[in-house]
Amino acid sequence: MTSSQSPSSATASFLGLPNEIRNRIYKTVLTISHPIHLFQDPGSAVASFAPDRPPHWLAILHTNRQIHAESSAILYTENHFHFVDITGQQVVVLRSFLDRIGSTNAASLSHLCINFPVAESMDDQPGSVRLKDHSLQSLQLLQDRCTNLSTLETLVHHKNSRFFTRTDDFLREAFSQIDAQLKAIHSLKRVIVRVEVDDNIPMTPARDLMQRVWMASLVWQE
Repeated sequence: MTSSQSPSSATASFLGLPNEIRNRIYKTVLTISHPIHLFQDPGSAVASFAPDRPPHWLAILHTNRQIHAESSAILYTENHFHFVDITGQQVVVLRSFLDRIGSTNAASLSHLCINFPVAESMDDQPGSVRLKDHSLQSLQLLQDRCTNLSTLETLVHHKNSRFFTRTDDFLREAFSQIDAQLKAIHSLKRVIVRVEVDDNIPMTPARDLMQRVWMASLVWQE
């Protein structure tokens, strides 16, 4: 801004630029190269951690209502959001985050990383398998509120990897149910399974079974 311009005139000049140019500026300012990690301490709001984000990273969102709406769409479309929590409380953090950013921004999300969904046996029905409540609720939140989600990463870590030691019949049914839930996210084009476990968990048989059962968009990363 030159010395002759007031903040309001500079804003007016910026909004006079073509939409394509403004979006290019938003993308340059707001897109960071590493994931934005989301977490929530008990009794606190959802917080984010991104070590390479610049100072005053989100200042442009506070310029005026129109710029806030335009830049928010870029912020949530272009960045990757990873949920740090690795317990059954993930659904609480996910719901809190979606509530906080609002329905419009939730619908702009394009890339999320959550825990790999897990299943359990039904005690009252021998041989029956169902998704655990927190896994099912997380996937249903994505179906209902993240209507433009195109890439979903799922993380296998030390707290959910034991699920993969179950029998082939159990895993086949579990993967089938997970696949059905993922297919209900109609915008989804790519599913990534990222594995971060010790060598004592036999992942290869589960991977081969999953690739026979699951959708063609599955990508396995170890």
